[in-house]
Amino acid sequence: MCGIVGLYSHNQFVTESVAKRMLDSVSHRGRDDYGIELINTKYIQKNTSQPNFFIGHRRLSILDLSSLGHQPMSTDDNAVWLSYNGEIYNFKEIRRDLINRGYKFKSNTDTEVVLYSYLEFGIKCVERFKGFFAFCIYDYPQQRFFLARDRLGAKPLKYFFDGKTFAFSSEIKAFLEVPNIKRELDFQSISDFLSHGYIPSSRSIFSKISKLPAGHFIDFDIKKSKLTTKKYWEPSFLPKIDIPYNDAKERTREILRKAVDQRTISDVPIGVYLSGGIDSSLIVSLLSESIKDINTFSIGFKESAFDERRYAREVSQKYRTNHHEFLVESNLDEDLENIVASYDEPFADPSIIPSYYLSKEVSSHVKVVLGGDGADEILAGYKRYNIHRRNYFLNYFPNLFNNFNKQLLMHMPVDFNKRSFNGKFARILEALAFNYCDSYYLRFSGFSLHHKYHMFGQDKGQFSNSIWGERVGNFLEANNGLDSLDQLLAIDQLSHVPEYILNKSDISGMANGLEIRAPFIDTELNNWVNRLDSSFKNKGYSKRIFKDILIDQGVSKEIIHRKKAGFTPPLRSWMKNSHELIKYFCLSSDSPLRFFDANFLRKFYEYNLNNDFLLSNQVFKILVLGIWVEKFDR
Repeated sequence: MCGIVGLYSHNQFVTESVAKRMLDSVSHRGRDDYGIELINTKYIQKNTSQPNFFIGHRRLSILDLSSLGHQPMSTDDNAVWLSYNGEIYNFKEIRRDLINRGYKFKSNTDTEVVLYSYLEFGIKCVERFKGFFAFCIYDYPQQRFFLARDRLGAKPLKYFFDGKTFAFSSEIKAFLEVPNIKRELDFQSISDFLSHGYIPSSRSIFSKISKLPAGHFIDFDIKKSKLTTKKYWEPSFLPKIDIPYNDAKERTREILRKAVDQRTISDVPIGVYLSGGIDSSLIVSLLSESIKDINTFSIGFKESAFDERRYAREVSQKYRTNHHEFLVESNLDEDLENIVASYDEPFADPSIIPSYYLSKEVSSHVKVVLGGDGADEILAGYKRYNIHRRNYFLNYFPNLFNNFNKQLLMHMPVDFNKRSFNGKFARILEALAFNYCDSYYLRFSGFSLHHKYHMFGQDKGQFSNSIWGERVGNFLEANNGLDSLDQLLAIDQLSHVPEYILNKSDISGMANGLEIRAPFIDTELNNWVNRLDSSFKNKGYSKRIFKDILIDQGVSKEIIHRKKAGFTPPLRSWMKNSHELIKYFCLSSDSPLRFFDANFLRKFYEYNLNNDFLLSNQVFKILVLGIWVEKFDR
């Protein structure tokens, strides 16, 4: 809903011009109001002539639209300042508690609740917040910067620290306005992107810039110039709850109904993304019990195979919503660069294209919209879960066996045809080169490690680098009693949800002045569903408990049990239409992707050109990376 930025220097003054450029770089995140405060951390009084710190904010007004919600917000004595992005859904409850403790409020915003919660509870205030948020608090008496990101990572928070300069922002773009922050590409991050389509925390596309992981905070000691990151939350799957299925279903419905209702708190009009699938239909169904005038929005494509609008219409008619439909007639020649550039690092989910168009259209009707993000990752909604669970036997092979298969892979030529002998054999070898959890990345439509080994010029490091990152590895090691399904759900909730699913929602919404809220990433719902028996989530069919709730709600079985479509555009035809740009990135001597092996890129391009762009997902990753690097790495 907003954009936050800040810059502190241990040994230099901060200029107002740099502060304005940083704030302007995130202006799309909040077009209703903005503010900059220049401060010298050595004095309690604001000092605009010799500041060594600034804190800034761009506001998209959702609660208390008056000027009383202006940020950065401070205490009456200017000793503590806050720049905050998000919504605290239980802010009224916390506000009543703070009033009972003697605090007096000037506004009806949740911003003021965050500020006073910090004054009362210190860094433990984040444990009380139910919602999604990213914020920075400057505390003069404690000589501290305190920054936090919500539990499941709905709101982004990036930072830079080199021992002397500390900067933070909602988006990496802001750091590119600071002269002494260098743009050094991180090739491990590029490798991660090629596999996952996104870059997991805490790395970023630039080697000196980090992403604060979900459920973490930063405690920065100004006097010592020391930055510490700490975890305050992570998903929990154990112990399992011993409860009959029907009782669990009813309790799940109650928690989800509460999560949906909480996300309607707003002083501006709201709506719902309605695809006619399980997740969005469930939101509309539960919301209709408390709101009778619901705005719903859906998108369609020219190609009928990718058009779900008839299912959305059926749900809309059942619940009598004010339904709006949009037909995507994309012009990627004009729009693709802008869509890719709206993400502050390479991001290659093809649905960024329809997400952008849908958000653009919806923003002309409402400022807040509810979406179904996160449901698949708590209730095993993807086919990949059932497919990969068959591979649990991989845990029984010794490391010597894994390493032998890696060595074999290094001696195999690249074959892009997955159906050829070499293509199949390489795929099998790669699966046998890792354990159950590490090999899970093969279920995503990225480049294999075998591909990347050749792509980076026979770089053996591709086989030794961490697949999922330190955070996931530590979690799985500490929770080694999880069953085969919960291990995969844990990987997705720790990495895929915050940096892929929710990142897409945040960027596509903020690029168009729209706040997207996801009831399925509610922390109470997450804690509850994770601890249910796996058979409640996936037994005979995926998202079992949600589908059974929808049946009870009276939604047709045709909608409930139809084949999962996802928010997938006609990518293959779009890549064929963009082949000249793809050719430039793969073959030109002026390509910004010259750090890849030229022979690999040539073979990759020729294979796709001759096979109707069969590997369209991988092609899209090359296209996105090329556009992004050419625009930002200069």
